[in-house]
Amino acid sequence: MNLHILAGIAVLLMLVAASAYREALRNEPIRRYRMNPGKLPPVDEND
Repeated sequence: MNLHILAGIAVLLMLVAASAYREALRNEPIRRYRMNPGKLPPVDEND
């Protein structure tokens, strides 16, 4: 019985962690994958 309680608590903690992770990603997306036009190299228009 004690093992079942520990397993249930572990599953609940994993669900809480996954929910918090999804919420953090929704609120602050990873900036590395966003295209920032200000940081792109200049384009040669002489071609």
